Amino acid sequence: MKKITLATLIGLVLTGCGGGGGDDSTAPQPPVEIKPQLVMGTIDSINKTNHEITVNGMSYQVNDVEYANKPLIDGITLLKPQMMVELTALTKSNVTVSIEPTMVGVISHITAKTFVVNGVTLDYKVNSELDGKWVMVSSLPVVTELGLGYKVLSVIQIEKDDFGNRYELEGRLTNLNEDDQTFKIGASTLVDFSKAANLGEIECDDRQGIQCLTNADRQWVEVSGEMLNGVFMADDVEIDSDDAEGQEVSIEGIITDINPDKTKFILNARNQFTINNKTKIEYNDQYVDKNRLVIGSFIEVEALNGVAQEIELDGDDSNVSGFREFEYKGIALSIGEKGTFTVAGKLIHIDAYTEFDDYLNEDTLHGQRVEVEGVIINGKNVAREIEREDD
Repeated sequence: MKKITLATLIGLVLTGCGGGGGDDSTAPQPPVEIKPQLVMGTIDSINKTNHEITVNGMSYQVNDVEYANKPLIDGITLLKPQMMVELTALTKSNVTVSIEPTMVGVISHITAKTFVVNGVTLDYKVNSELDGKWVMVSSLPVVTELGLGYKVLSVIQIEKDDFGNRYELEGRLTNLNEDDQTFKIGASTLVDFSKAANLGEIECDDRQGIQCLTNADRQWVEVSGEMLNGVFMADDVEIDSDDAEGQEVSIEGIITDINPDKTKFILNARNQFTINNKTKIEYNDQYVDKNRLVIGSFIEVEALNGVAQEIELDGDDSNVSGFREFEYKGIALSIGEKGTFTVAGKLIHIDAYTEFDDYLNEDTLHGQRVEVEGVIINGKNVAREIEREDD
C-alpha cells in the first residue's frame, strides 16, 4: 500500500498557496517530504548497497538496526523482506529499525500446512528442511473462534547467536494464575513468569511487577526466555502498550476490534484509533464509507495523535478473517446452556470478548428486550455487544 502522508499533503497545499512579497519569477520549490514519526509494518524491499529499506510503500535510509533494544552489528545484513519492523524517524535518513518478530524459537512438527514454534501451532506452509532450525516468525493477530490467532507473514531461518540465543513469543494473555505465577499465551503455551517476577522484569505503563498482570486478560503480551519441557520459562514480560498516541504514525495490520458505530477501532490488538468525519477511507483507489471497516479488515492507517487521517483497505485481502456481522433485536431467552441464548429464534453465543451495556449481564438477560450486534464465526453468531433495545 502506498500513499502520500498528511504532512506531504500539507506541504503541497502550502507550496501551492505561496506567500507574500516573494519573487514570482522564482521557480517553486518541491515540498519537503516529512515521514511519520513512528512506522510499523513489514519490509517490502531492501537495498543493502544504499542501506535503504521500504516499509508501507515508503523508503527509508537505515542508520541503526536493533533487536530487543540492543544494536546489531551491521544489522542491515540480517533484514529480510516480510520481516515485521518498527521505525522511528522524522526524516527519510538516519532511521533506527527495530526488528519486531512475533516468535523466535526452534521450529518443529512440520506438516504440509502447519508447523509449531514455542508450543504454538501455526497455519503456514514451510520447507520441511527447516525442522529443528531456529526461525523468526512475523505475523499479525487475527480473530478466530478461539480468540486471537496468528496470520503468518514470514518464517525466516536465523542464526541464534545473531539474536542473543533467546526465545521470544507474543500473543493474548489468558488464564493468569498469580499463585502458580503462570499464564497462557493463546490457547496452548503455558508461560512460567516466576523468574521475571524475581528479577523485576515485568513491565507495563502504569503499574509495576505482578500488578501489571492483574486484570490483564485480553492484553497483548511479549515474553522472552527459554522453552523448557513444553513450558515457556520467561525472564522478561512486557504488556504491549499503544505506541500510537502523541505522534504521527503509519501502521499496517488487522482490525481486531471495532465499536458498532465505527468511530473507534483497535489495530493488531494494541493500537487504538478514532475515526471522525474527516477520516478518509480508501478501497481500490476510491473513497468508501466507514461501514466497510469490520473485524478482520487488513488496512494501513495514517494517524495523528490517535485520530485516523487516512485508512487504506487492502484491495486483495480486505478481510482475512472472512467474518460477517449481524444485528438482531427482540426478547432474549435462555436455553439453559451457559454462554448461549436466543433472540428472534436465532442462537447467539457469548464469549470472553462480549460486552454488556445498560447494566446487563448473562445472568439477567432472560426476558429482556435487547439489541445484539456481533460477528459470524464459522457459522456461529457470536455477540460483541448486548444492550437494551431503544424504545
